[in-house]
Amino acid sequence: MKKLFFLLTCLLSLTAFGQVSSFMYVKVAPENRAEFERLETTYWAEIAQKAIDDGKMLSWGLLREVGISGPPSNYIIINIFKDFESATTANSIWDPAVINMNANDISTDDIKEVLAVHYYQIEEVIQGNSKFSIHNYARPVNLEGFVQENINMWKPFIEKNIKEKKTEQVNWGLGTRVYPQGAKSGATVFTRDGFATLADAMEALSYKTLPADFQALLKKSKMAEYDPEGFQWRTIYEGIKWVN
Repeated sequence: MKKLFFLLTCLLSLTAFGQVSSFMYVKVAPENRAEFERLETTYWAEIAQKAIDDGKMLSWGLLREVGISGPPSNYIIINIFKDFESATTANSIWDPAVINMNANDISTDDIKEVLAVHYYQIEEVIQGNSKFSIHNYARPVNLEGFVQENINMWKPFIEKNIKEKKTEQVNWGLGTRVYPQGAKSGATVFTRDGFATLADAMEALSYKTLPADFQALLKKSKMAEYDPEGFQWRTIYEGIKWVN
């Protein structure tokens, strides 16, 4: 079974609900991107695989932002753990000696800038294979209402459309921010829409008349109450490497 397939499939669809994912948002200059990707996908992915094989984590992945959407980060390094205990005691995982390498030979510290590390709890998923995914970040005034409506109303709708091939979307996921929190911490939740191609993801973001069944569901929705400002940011990411 291939270890490298489509990153965002694994990001949420291979996890059980309640598991923890850390998102390390990284900035890499254009002239360093090829070397950064080489080191991460060749060596650090192998170190992650060793940790996965040893039962210390579940999955590791590298995402690259499509284009330049605005925020300074252009990569996300993702680690998925079975629980908070595993997530908060994971420093020992990243020892290059486990693959007989020297840290000085494979370090990416000099060519990347870590801007933030956020922790999310996985709430729900629809499984499926994707290469590109839209991350939709929000800060609803009613987080419980937002989460429950997504789980109980939007997930079944999206899942039905995927099964009936009424959409190019192939998977979906929902995660809530665990850390950091607070009024100035930004988004408290994100959803993820997966697609096989970049064109499909772009098409999903484009303006179009909403189908009748979507409009009917909107009439039942309380999202205008739960999240009156809507998504704060929507960005497309490409899956570069995944190990699990």
